[in-house]
Amino acid sequence: MRGLALMIGLAPIGLIMTMGAEAQEQVMGVVSDGDISVSVMWETADSGVVGHYRVSNGGVAAVYVFDRLYRTTVTGFRTVDPDYAWHWLEGDGVFRVAKFVPQVPSGEKVESPEVAYARVLAAGGVLEGRVLLAGRLDQDLPYGGAPPLAAVDKITSIVFSVGYAEVDPQVEANAIKAGDEVVLSLPYSWLIAQQRIVSAEPFAAAVPMQR
Repeated sequence: MRGLALMIGLAPIGLIMTMGAEAQEQVMGVVSDGDISVSVMWETADSGVVGHYRVSNGGVAAVYVFDRLYRTTVTGFRTVDPDYAWHWLEGDGVFRVAKFVPQVPSGEKVESPEVAYARVLAAGGVLEGRVLLAGRLDQDLPYGGAPPLAAVDKITSIVFSVGYAEVDPQVEANAIKAGDEVVLSLPYSWLIAQQRIVSAEPFAAAVPMQR
């Protein structure tokens, strides 16, 4: 869990640490801890691991949910993959699956920081999504980082985490067509400064890893 907090550029806290008229009228600073929650239904099989997640907003303000990651080709072309998430092994056999905006690694210079595109979650609303993983789990971290731990024969549980931030109508959000949906691109500096992380309850699962 500490590893996730470091990658988003935040200290560990607790367990883990144009818009429409409604958004334009929103008062900032009203999202409280506990307003945003996430639950996941996991299915494990030899052919793959599938997670169906629901992000719920029990508060009075809209938020951006950073759950649309992309894959980059050798030519630099970005393709949004709604089922993609970073994933790695943590202590005690916990397998972290996460969609968020990662911090640029210390000492590393990049021309274009890795970001996650956003969807808007209205107050009182729910967003649904899916994660697809291999049947024998591998590890895939932002910026091609080395896994914090070596693979084990089998994990003990899966924890899903996702980044979010309160909608700020003063910050420009550029709409991008991605397949059948439209996602939003926001400034990296704002994303890193405003992002919070919410995690689902651990799901006990003895899934093998690639060795």
